[in-house]
Amino acid sequence: MARHASLPWPRSLIQSIGRALARSASEAVALVFPVACAGCGTADAAVCGPCKSELLSGVLRREVAGTLVFSAAAYLGPVKRMLLAFKRHGRTDAAGALAAGLARAIDAALEASEGGGVELVPVPATRRGDRARGYRPVELMLKRAGYRPSRVLRWKRRPRDQIGLGIRSRNENLGQALGPRRELAGRRFIVIDDVVTTGATLAEAVRAVREGGGHVVACATVASTPRRRDSPGGIEA
Repeated sequence: MARHASLPWPRSLIQSIGRALARSASEAVALVFPVACAGCGTADAAVCGPCKSELLSGVLRREVAGTLVFSAAAYLGPVKRMLLAFKRHGRTDAAGALAAGLARAIDAALEASEGGGVELVPVPATRRGDRARGYRPVELMLKRAGYRPSRVLRWKRRPRDQIGLGIRSRNENLGQALGPRRELAGRRFIVIDDVVTTGATLAEAVRAVREGGGHVVACATVASTPRRRDSPGGIEA
């Protein structure tokens, strides 16, 4: 047999089947074993009422790369635990609650933008993360919120893991790592991610959209690392 024999099915189909099986396995486990809140551990709820309310109490606002970023909550306590459980531990049952928070941030971003015809572009998942999880967290939240993601960005190179890196190192790590898939002239976008910490990832995504000729009107995330200039009402103090 040749070393490079062709696969019987397209690689994209195999990857899609793998992601679907991973999601089904997670849902099956949730049915068999007792469910605990992804935010606080309360029994019998994927996300309990009080933790859901953390995502619906207000909208934070900050600026990254000259662009306004709207977030549903501070990246602390239950919200941080929910996002980590969702991204790292397969808690896709928390996607609905997180999507509700993301939708609030998107609404605020849309309200702040002028005109219509805005597309929502998620920061793309890395191939490594895609394989490990079997799902794309940001796209899953967008779909649960009723939005269709616009996949116009791609990774040109694989950056190092960002954990433990400072602001300068993150910027250097991500610089020129993203690029547009196609010409984006005349199109308007809101960049979407799960959380904004130093802002390096969003800044690179904004740069990549602009490289393609697109216009970024705002960014939206579920959560934002607390800063003195954040305020619950969405107005900088």
